[in-house]
Amino acid sequence: MSKLEIMNKALGILGANQIYNIDDDTLEAKAARKMYPSSLDSILAETDWTFAIKRKLLELSEKTPAWGEGNYFELPDDLIKIVDVMDRNHRWIREGNYIFSRASEFGLVYVARCIDPTYYPSYFIDALACKLAVEMCYLLTNSTEKTNVLIDLYRGEYLPIAKTKNAREKSNPIIEDSFWVNGTLRSWWG
Repeated sequence: MSKLEIMNKALGILGANQIYNIDDDTLEAKAARKMYPSSLDSILAETDWTFAIKRKLLELSEKTPAWGEGNYFELPDDLIKIVDVMDRNHRWIREGNYIFSRASEFGLVYVARCIDPTYYPSYFIDALACKLAVEMCYLLTNSTEKTNVLIDLYRGEYLPIAKTKNAREKSNPIIEDSFWVNGTLRSWWG
């Protein structure tokens, strides 16, 4: 599905006129162009979308800390949110567009800004179209009531369905008993 088709799907949810070219001079095209990038970034930040996951070893920056010992690592330009780090034994903090850590190398698993809609699964397209409809709604209808109905539809139906289907595309986390749980069970059963 193309970006134009996603925009038209959103306009269809609104009951608005379809557009034939993203660069049209219509109110609908202007609203779709204006709201699409922020709607996409917003929904990408909602969960760990499997189609948008990337791994990257970060480049060590020449930037030095004003105080303290450690290294700065440059974050990727397409970073939406951090999912995991390569080595959990090192403390780290995000400082602007950098990661600061005492580690000598630093790797990330992250959700990337995936702008190519050919990678989007159908459930994500549905949720993105609804999110875009929410963002365009007031611009096109001047109706807070309709906007609130669409927000409820997005949060209550489209996003949960998309998150559930996305979660099925990876294994469940392994949960290990802690020492304290095992110790308590042994002494209780003991």
